[in-house]
Amino acid sequence: MKKIVAIVALLVAALSLSGCVRAHNTVTVNQDGSGFATMEFELTKTVAEALEELQEMDSGGAQGMELPSFEDFDQAEIEASIAPYGVKLTSFEKIEEAGRQGVKLAFEFKDLKGLSAAMAAAMEGEMGSGMGIFDAGDGNLVLKQTKYDFSDMPKPAAKQEKAEETEEAEDAPPAEPRPEDAQKQMELMGKLMGAMAELDVRVEITVPGDIVTTNAPQQEGRTSIWTINAENMMTQGQEMDPVITFSGKGLKIEPLTE
Repeated sequence: MKKIVAIVALLVAALSLSGCVRAHNTVTVNQDGSGFATMEFELTKTVAEALEELQEMDSGGAQGMELPSFEDFDQAEIEASIAPYGVKLTSFEKIEEAGRQGVKLAFEFKDLKGLSAAMAAAMEGEMGSGMGIFDAGDGNLVLKQTKYDFSDMPKPAAKQEKAEETEEAEDAPPAEPRPEDAQKQMELMGKLMGAMAELDVRVEITVPGDIVTTNAPQQEGRTSIWTINAENMMTQGQEMDPVITFSGKGLKIEPLTE
């Protein structure tokens, strides 16, 4: 099973190469710091196949990245991966229609640290980074990117086994580059560039207090919105780390310390 966070990393990294990518993610934080999140990812089969071939050649923008294999997504495996972190999978749907493939997922979480750990576990990604809520002063709170120490949190046995497999793979000598890959790579990149107009990435974060400031280019009430498309991907794609300052009045959130 390919991890969800790994897919997000791939999609963001692939923004400069391709379109026909749809990634809509939402996070809603409740007054006590719990909340729910949704993740929706779609690729056209043409783009998915081209990215897979690039990775097999170990070249181009796909080098070193996990590619989504939507057929491998398994509901039971995802549930088992995220359960130790207090996160529950509430909805699971595969998409396979009109030449597109993808998944739609929904989660409930107890806090952002648990959500961050669960997403890393669910994606077989490296644990450490995520979102957190801190004291901003004057009765306000700020939601932003942070680094976590997950050493005190439980890890599923499957993740431990995966880490050992990854370590063994990294010790293996790299494959020798093949001259014939250069032409094939150009052909695949042409397919990806031709589909750029269909790029559609959207991230929404809703906080439980009135927003004081946000670095999002769009705001609707307490929701900050980031979007990436063919027109702004070269600039907005570099500014997706959220920083949202909001009122802490009446909330029951225990802020993290720096």
